Amino acid sequence: MFGAITLFELRYQLKNPVFWVVAILFFLITFGATTVDQILIGSGGNVHKNAPFAVVQVHQILSLFFMFVTTAFVANVIVRDDESGFGPMVRATRVSKFDYLFGRFTGAALAGALAFLVVPLAIVIGSAMPWLDPETLGPNRVADYAYAYLVLALPNVLLTSAIFFAVATLTRSMMYSYVGVVVFLVLYLVLNGFLRTKPELRETAALIEPFGFAAIGNATRYWTAAERNGLTPPLTGALLANRAIWLGVALAALGFAGWRFRFAEGGLSARAAARAAKKEAKAAAVPPQTVAALPAPRPAAAAGARLWARIRFEMGLVFKSPAYLVLLLIGLFNASGSLIFANEIYGTPARPLTFALIEQLAGSFTIFPIIIAIYYAGEVVWRDRDRRFHEIVDSTSLPNWAYLVPKVLAVAGVLFTSLIVSVLAAMLVQLWRGVTALEPLQYLAWYVLPSGIFVVQLAVLSVFVQALSPNKYVGWAMMVVYLVASITLGNIGFEHPLYNYGAVTPARFSDLNGNQIGAIGGLWLQIYWSFVALLLAVLAHLLWRRGTDVSLWPRLRALPRRLAAGADPDQLGRQRRQWRLHLAQHQCSERVSHP
Repeated sequence: MFGAITLFELRYQLKNPVFWVVAILFFLITFGATTVDQILIGSGGNVHKNAPFAVVQVHQILSLFFMFVTTAFVANVIVRDDESGFGPMVRATRVSKFDYLFGRFTGAALAGALAFLVVPLAIVIGSAMPWLDPETLGPNRVADYAYAYLVLALPNVLLTSAIFFAVATLTRSMMYSYVGVVVFLVLYLVLNGFLRTKPELRETAALIEPFGFAAIGNATRYWTAAERNGLTPPLTGALLANRAIWLGVALAALGFAGWRFRFAEGGLSARAAARAAKKEAKAAAVPPQTVAALPAPRPAAAAGARLWARIRFEMGLVFKSPAYLVLLLIGLFNASGSLIFANEIYGTPARPLTFALIEQLAGSFTIFPIIIAIYYAGEVVWRDRDRRFHEIVDSTSLPNWAYLVPKVLAVAGVLFTSLIVSVLAAMLVQLWRGVTALEPLQYLAWYVLPSGIFVVQLAVLSVFVQALSPNKYVGWAMMVVYLVASITLGNIGFEHPLYNYGAVTPARFSDLNGNQIGAIGGLWLQIYWSFVALLLAVLAHLLWRRGTDVSLWPRLRALPRRLAAGADPDQLGRQRRQWRLHLAQHQCSERVSHP
């Protein structure tokens, strides 16, 4: 039974569009790094593009980003049956908990391992391209790729799969699984930044760094270019211990998942099952309410009130969720770590004045908001469809922009509050290190307001991508492409801010000049990108999906008609039907009253 469940899950994942989107995405990233001189992932200089050292680094770096993919694979197997309604039917069979739980995990983990095979495949194919300079290439040896995949990439994929599988088993929620990804990534970045500032902890870092970067770095620190082109790091000492330790952590996470999973109650603990039963009994005790007559149609003047109600609803769901508090704590921890450990000159902490800390905050607050926007945009846009409530919501008379604007504001609100939290962290660090002359107005003018404009632009982009994508995971993959592109475009000559979304010229801060150097150019660029974001918002409004069909082509065909109508034709049709229904009801009541 274990093998049958594993094969079933593997076939399901291979048929899932997410698998192929991820495979194509990572293939293109690796192929570009191999065939384009300006794209660097890992080594450079005199090291060959397909050298053993370069292959190792590419596998390590991409396995770090791959944790978002493994979560989509393994966390989904826990919640999919209950969300689809097949959970009770599966649990009614004679399949054991071990076969069900670990068979599904094994199939999903195998799918992730197969998807990552496109990375060595892309290096091999890319190194065979005719336009590459032969001087930058070496021989392709199967042993080098097998070492990088089996020793580094595959254990990393299994580690992240096991950890986030355990998180999904514990929380029974895809949302909290992705929150776990963000927590893990932030903790890893803070730990890595701290260890880099402590050369005396290199041996310790080689053991406790989960992806093997520190162990490989120690083993190859003094290698020449010739050694990096021809040798693989020996699987001994700290590297072997690192791999063994973190494979043990992966097994421990799987054991924890098996211990916490309650097969009889659908994975819920007895206490959680009791709470769910009590909640259902309370809901059943409420008598149903009947409406004697349909309410009169609301006038157009009520559109503002309904929009405000929708905004309060969307932002309430976001800000009252435990995930929001977790993300705020992560932002506080991330900002504090960068401010405490990164503001040193040769081991001596610099004086934490406001203009210096703002630069530290801007540097540490680059990837984190993009990750939050990627996650929350998928949740707020697809929440109604995930809960099968979209047909009721889409049948209302609200126009598309009344759904779009609250979702954008909800995502932007989370990002903006994380900015405020980072400012509070900076002030706490200043007080801790003896600086009492706090300058909140400088934080507001130099950091919060410029970054606040960017987070609104980012929220619009993330919601726009989710509005066009066929499902949530494809939208997340497209935003990961944006994340990778925002990091690598500058390395291939595309560094001009006019074609890098949301980019501005950096401003230089000082107590003497304030933000006069570079601030004016940044302001004009912010205005420019704000108009681009407005255009994306209009397109998202015109292409907003309603009803059961999620395909993009019918909405593209209806785009000229919607644009020419000046309003949503679907909304106008719904309003006409409501008026006709109200008129028919009124006429019927008149006939009953005056036979």
